[in-house]
Amino acid sequence: MELSKREHFVLAAVVGVFLRTGQAVASRQIAERPGQRLSAASIRNVMARLEERGMLSRPHPSSGCVPTDPGLRSFLDAYLPQRRPSAALRRDVEDRFQAANPELIEDMEWVARLTADLTREAGVVVRPMGEAPVMEAMTLVALGGARVLGIVVTIDGWVGKRVATLSMPGRSVDLQALSQRATSRFRGLDFVQACDLLNDRTEGIGDFAGWERELLLDLFSHEKDGEVLVIGAENLIEHEAFAEVGRIRSVVRVLEDRPGLAIEWRRVLRSESTRVLLGSESTLTAGGNLGMVATLFYQGERAAGAVGIVGPRRMDYGRIVQVVECIGETLSKYLEPQRSEVAQ
Repeated sequence: MELSKREHFVLAAVVGVFLRTGQAVASRQIAERPGQRLSAASIRNVMARLEERGMLSRPHPSSGCVPTDPGLRSFLDAYLPQRRPSAALRRDVEDRFQAANPELIEDMEWVARLTADLTREAGVVVRPMGEAPVMEAMTLVALGGARVLGIVVTIDGWVGKRVATLSMPGRSVDLQALSQRATSRFRGLDFVQACDLLNDRTEGIGDFAGWERELLLDLFSHEKDGEVLVIGAENLIEHEAFAEVGRIRSVVRVLEDRPGLAIEWRRVLRSESTRVLLGSESTLTAGGNLGMVATLFYQGERAAGAVGIVGPRRMDYGRIVQVVECIGETLSKYLEPQRSEVAQ
């Protein structure tokens, strides 16, 4: 929706005050800002037009205005592309990466914790990206007794690990042969497709014994959403925006819905490298009045995963988007040498 220069100015002023205070904004608060030349009457007229266009709303008839989701979205779309991480922020993030050893940087839990620490929101990492992880290879390793470690590598380079249990303990099994057969049969399929085939014995899966199907189903069904790490949930619970018990419960539900987070982030990052979701724009953010910021990180030219945050709808988007993008860009740089080494 096209806005005039005056409407953009008033909308930006309302959003700025609202994000800072959380309170409805009156026309006089904008009129009193230093350097602006509009009268209070002109500002009221512009705010009325923005209300008619669905950009602002009034919590009460006699109160000031707050931005609606479309209003906040219009502001973010116009404002955020102009903001890039500052030199000071880049140095801070680079220093943290340099202080960490390579093994720690590969640990996505460390990345999620770094994001939570720098934003004071809940840090999230999702990988791999794409509609569903597609298998490249599988390795099965005996751990003793009936336990088996399944290592699944996807075409995106993500490595998933899970311990499964043999349904027939004590049976002599050739896990190396089973690994080779599973890799040959399921390479190029996503985990959902693999599960569908394993559940349908008529689709060329007759060469797998019943216990083999159970073992593979256990591995594939638990890995189909990939890896979703959430660190720093306490940052949200301590936030003033979630003082009400009902809102705390909604935040907990969202953070516990790891498959939902993976699906939503993969959906919104199909066509853009960074996305902001807020309020009613997503089923995950609507119920708890939440906001999410996510950006892709890469290994070479390939999107390897996404890093970002879940926070309140009223957050400092300008700062948080810069932090998230800076972490994503720095992580991509540090993953590049590892990609080259693997290729060799």
